[in-house]
Amino acid sequence: MNKSSFFSLTTLWYAAFAAALSFVVPIIFIELDITDIQRMGIILFGINVLYALASGLLVGFKSQPLVYLIFFPLLFLIGVHFFFASFAYYFAAIYAIFAFLACGMVRR
Repeated sequence: MNKSSFFSLTTLWYAAFAAALSFVVPIIFIELDITDIQRMGIILFGINVLYALASGLLVGFKSQPLVYLIFFPLLFLIGVHFFFASFAYYFAAIYAIFAFLACGMVRR
């Protein structure tokens, strides 16, 4: 992967969606005054898992660089510091594993 392909619009889209799921979605759930248990269940076990699987499938189908799968776990680690309890750091590894497994299932 060369520098010009890394600094592309596709990279920006992956980073933007990862940032939105890591920062914007938790803020929305906090503003909706949803309980901590519901927020963690819906975000950590629902939305983020689906995004990790979807991004892994997309990268695999399109044969894109695997570095795109790292954006979400890294930004999630930063977001955990602000929005979740300390145990949620482990979910970054789980999301990375899900994304890489989904990518590996469909990669040609």
